[in-house]
Amino acid sequence: MNHSSDSPPLKNRFDFSEWAGAVGDLGTTLPLAFALVVFNHFPTERIFFLWGLMYILWGWYYKVPVAIQPLKAMAVIAIAGGFATELLSTTAFFYGVLFLLLSISGVIRKIERWFSPALVRGIQLGIGLILGWKAVELVVKNGYYLSGNNTNLIASLVFVAAIMAVLWAFQFRRNVPAVLVLILGGLMASFLGGVTIEVPPHQNSPMAFTVPEWEFFTNALILLIIPQLPLTLGNAVFAASDACHTFWKEQARRVSPTRLGTSIGISNVIIGLLGGFPVCHGAGGIGAHAQFGGKTGGTTIIIGSVLVVLSLVPPLSDFLFFIPVPILSAMLLWDSWRMMSLIRKLGQRPELVVAGVVGVLSFLTRNLAIALIIGFVLEYGFRVYQRRTAQNREAVESSPSDKEIPREIPGRSKP
Repeated sequence: MNHSSDSPPLKNRFDFSEWAGAVGDLGTTLPLAFALVVFNHFPTERIFFLWGLMYILWGWYYKVPVAIQPLKAMAVIAIAGGFATELLSTTAFFYGVLFLLLSISGVIRKIERWFSPALVRGIQLGIGLILGWKAVELVVKNGYYLSGNNTNLIASLVFVAAIMAVLWAFQFRRNVPAVLVLILGGLMASFLGGVTIEVPPHQNSPMAFTVPEWEFFTNALILLIIPQLPLTLGNAVFAASDACHTFWKEQARRVSPTRLGTSIGISNVIIGLLGGFPVCHGAGGIGAHAQFGGKTGGTTIIIGSVLVVLSLVPPLSDFLFFIPVPILSAMLLWDSWRMMSLIRKLGQRPELVVAGVVGVLSFLTRNLAIALIIGFVLEYGFRVYQRRTAQNREAVESSPSDKEIPREIPGRSKP
C-alpha cells in the first residue's frame, strides 16, 4: 500500500478508549494461558512476561493494536498431549526461524496473490463463528471461573446475556469504557467473595534461557508446526493485515503481510530462546481490540505493561484468572459478531458464496487448510464460468443479426 511522504506521523495514545481496547482480547488469551499453566506446567510469570514484552514491542512499532495470541492449533495439541515446556519453547524458536525465512525470501508476497478478498473474508467469517462457539463452550465448561469449581450453568448464561446487554447499550459511547468497568467490577466481586482458584505454585522465573534442542525438531515439525502453518498464514498474516487496514485505515500504514510475518518470526525466536510458548497476530484478537475501542498501539502497550508488571510480582501473576468467565464469554461473543460482519464488505454474489463456504467449513472442520483448498477450487470454478459466459455473450453480440443482412428488394430485377 502506497502512502505519501507528507502523511502525518503515527502516534500512540493512552486515553480511556485505548484502556478499554487493551482488555478486549482477554477472552481468548486467558483460558489458553490458564490451560498451559495447569497442563503443561508453564510458569504463569513466564507466560505473561514474554507475551507482555511482545505486546509492547509491536504496539510501539505498528502504532495500531496488533494482537499477541498463543498459537491456537499448537496450544490445543500441546494441552491435550501434556507436552513438556522444553519441546514447546524449541518449537517456538524453529517456528520463528521459518517465518523469518518466509518473509525475507519474499515467499509470503507470492502466497498473498492466492488469497483473494473472498478467501480472506471467509477466513474472518470462520474465525467469528469459532469465537462464538468458544464463548458458549467457555461458560458451559467452566461456570463462573476458569478453575471450573463454581458451575451453575443457567445463572452463568443469564450473566452472559446481561453483560451482552450492557456492552450493546454502551457500544456507541466510547467515553464510557464499559468493558473495563465490568472487568474491574468482576475482579472486585471475586476478591470480596473470597474466590480461590487452583494454579501450580509460582516458580519466580519470568525468563529461562533455553537452547533449542535438535532432538525435538522432528516432533515439533510433525506434531505442531505443520498443523499450525496454514492457520497462521491465513489468519495471522493475510486476514490480520486486512483487518488492520479495514479497522484503522491510514493509521495501519506500517502493517503488511510480509511485516506481520517478520514480527511473528522475531517474536517466536525471542520467546523460544527465553523458554516461552509461541504466539501470532490473530485477526480475532485484532478485531477484539478494535471492538472495545482500541485505535493505536497504545492499546497493546497498556495490556503488555500490565502483564509485565503482574509477572514481576509473583502474588499478582494469577490476578487475571479471577475475572469471571461470563465476562470473558460475553467479550468473545461481541468480538465474534465484529469478525463475522466483515463479510458485508464483499459486493458480488460469487464472492459471498466463496466466503460463506470457507467460513462454514472452517467452523465445521476446524481445519483451515481444507476450507481454503475447497475455497480455491470453488473460486476458480466461478472464474471459469464467468469467463465462458462473457465469451459467449461477446460471440452473440459480434454475430450479424437478421436485420443487418442485405435482402433483395421484391420486384426489382438483378443487373
